[in-house]
Amino acid sequence: MPAIPEGPLGRQQAQQVAGLLQQRLLRQVALEVWTRKPQAIFTGERDDGRHGQAALDLVRQLKTLHPMLTLTPYDLDTHERTAAERGIEHSPTVTMRCGGRGLRTVGLFFGPFFQAFLDALGIVSTGQSQLSRETRARLATIEDEVTVEAFLSPFDPISVQMIPLLAAFAVEGKRVRVTLYEASQFPVLAGKRMLTQVPLITIDGKRFVGAYRETELCEQIARVVEGNEEPVVRDRVYATPYVSEDDARRIGEERARAAQAGQPGSGTQPPSGGQPSSGLYVPGR
Repeated sequence: MPAIPEGPLGRQQAQQVAGLLQQRLLRQVALEVWTRKPQAIFTGERDDGRHGQAALDLVRQLKTLHPMLTLTPYDLDTHERTAAERGIEHSPTVTMRCGGRGLRTVGLFFGPFFQAFLDALGIVSTGQSQLSRETRARLATIEDEVTVEAFLSPFDPISVQMIPLLAAFAVEGKRVRVTLYEASQFPVLAGKRMLTQVPLITIDGKRFVGAYRETELCEQIARVVEGNEEPVVRDRVYATPYVSEDDARRIGEERARAAQAGQPGSGTQPPSGGQPSSGLYVPGR
């Protein structure tokens, strides 16, 4: 194996990721990374985009790990007109496309989201998924473009399961446009969207809280396209309270201090102990 380039992934992690990419990538995937410099003074009008450089560094390193990946970086301010035309507003935003199909991620996908990000990359590259024949057939009947946005958090165990599923819908649904948000990194956006629980999925602007299985999500999309806004009946709606990245860190620190002092917890349950964990992660997060 060639020398591992420097980047957010250490040598062992990079080798592991290179092996996964070798197994999963079939066709060339064009990656675009949109970033802007963090605000010198936080005004509260928009999120600070603090993870933009980290996301760019990560994708740059991924590109060096497999020849089927290409990268085009964009500055949101320099290419403001192009960004507006494509509906890109947030730093960082990553688009992945192959054969006219693809999806968009907003935020740095770290922790358990990183593995899911690689899963999505593989689905886009192969152009195939594990969706049932019935689901694929129903998606093929959708003639009008439908926009699906998913607001997810690595601090809850439910959101990560939605990423490969939504990637599959983006690839199998010719008219389905999918954007995945790492919502904990965008508290200003979360406030504007009145986000109180995750996962939250919007379909052409219609809001639906909680996780979906394949058949349920397909039915929900079909209903909205047909003008029916009634939520699909699910056995149980799995959702957790929304917390920002800063709040999760603060809660984790409070619990750590309480543990060191031999005191009981504060009574507030931090998501995933305040820090997500998985076999693959971006160091330092």
